[in-house]
Amino acid sequence: MSPNLIPELQKQTTNLINENMKYFKGLVAYILKIVKQRYIIRTLVIRDFQSRYLSSYIGLPWAFIQPAVYVFVIWFAFTFGLKAGSTSSGLPFTPWLLTGMIPWLFISQTMIVTCLAIPEYGYLIKKTALNIWLIPLIKIFSGLIIHITMILVIIILFVAFYHISPNIYWLQIFYYLFASFILLTGIAWLVSSVNVLIPDTSHIINIIATVLFWATPIVWPYGRLTGSLKYVALLNPFFYITEGYRYTFLEHRWFFEFTDMNIYFWIVTTIIFVSGAWIFKKLKPEFGDIL
Repeated sequence: MSPNLIPELQKQTTNLINENMKYFKGLVAYILKIVKQRYIIRTLVIRDFQSRYLSSYIGLPWAFIQPAVYVFVIWFAFTFGLKAGSTSSGLPFTPWLLTGMIPWLFISQTMIVTCLAIPEYGYLIKKTALNIWLIPLIKIFSGLIIHITMILVIIILFVAFYHISPNIYWLQIFYYLFASFILLTGIAWLVSSVNVLIPDTSHIINIIATVLFWATPIVWPYGRLTGSLKYVALLNPFFYITEGYRYTFLEHRWFFEFTDMNIYFWIVTTIIFVSGAWIFKKLKPEFGDIL
């Protein structure tokens, strides 16, 4: 072994550790910013949530009526109309479908609405002390309110019609909500910053969301994939979330039982998170001039 090789390896290792520590410190600083400006964020989230329904006659109750009706229609159609039976694993098809669609709707709709976050809240960039990095979070938290409502609706359906009782596995829903938040934060930074320069981004994301709906095992089971296609599905971070909801509410399995899925998801999510942060940082100086 060359005598110069060991010092070079040590140097590369040190640089890698320093780089990872930089990203870790950045993540901690970002979380501290959220905590520091939590009251401003909470006010903006409530206003964003209310603004979606203020122009309607009924108003804010639509926020809870729409998710409830949506879930009820899917349940009724597949239970009484199509009379869907059970999956290959023996689970009732309708609950299996709902537990996959609920997180997907949250993810896909949040990806679309965060595209317009910077133009919509552009007035905050120069007029308030709100950190611009936190603007995309307004849309994520606003969508989270509806998402939690839909979770409560399917829980009522499961308990009332399928005799699925709450159990300790349901606690890991908080883990999957956290995983969804980290994933969506990276995506939100990416699409919101790019949309400032390319206004067609929201339309592109809409198309991508439609494609991913069918590419992600939501309406068809993961078990149908064979060979290397199974590993391709694992690289899809959305599959990790939708399947995780099924593990939580139906299959009674812990997330840490699936080592490969955890590794693949957090590697891909870290790449998306870091890439989104890097692109947002690079494009941020352009926001004021364009808006």
